Amino acid sequence: MDLLNTGQIDAMASDTPELLLPIVSDFEASGRESLSKLHEALTEMRYDEAKAILHQLKGAAGTMGMVEFQELCRECEDQVAAHTIPPRFGELGGLMIQSVHGAAAYLRGEQTPP
Repeated sequence: MDLLNTGQIDAMASDTPELLLPIVSDFEASGRESLSKLHEALTEMRYDEAKAILHQLKGAAGTMGMVEFQELCRECEDQVAAHTIPPRFGELGGLMIQSVHGAAAYLRGEQTPP
């Protein structure tokens, strides 16, 4: 699976990538906060809250073309819905950062589409 859906990124950027760049950067900060809240919720076995956080992250990632992160969020969301701690939970933070940096590089024209 590709890290990014550049077609989705292009659609969101609408020929003005400089407008989408700050949104992508903001997602990194808000995503870190969300992952911290997710960790808390899972530690305290608040599965409904954890599922809601993962659902929100999944949607935002999909909107911004971060397909690999979106898919990992979907996988974790399904597991949390079954009241299971996702085995790949620890991968979320690193993949989110990799996705944000990849999307930002693409928007700055530093990375060519596959």
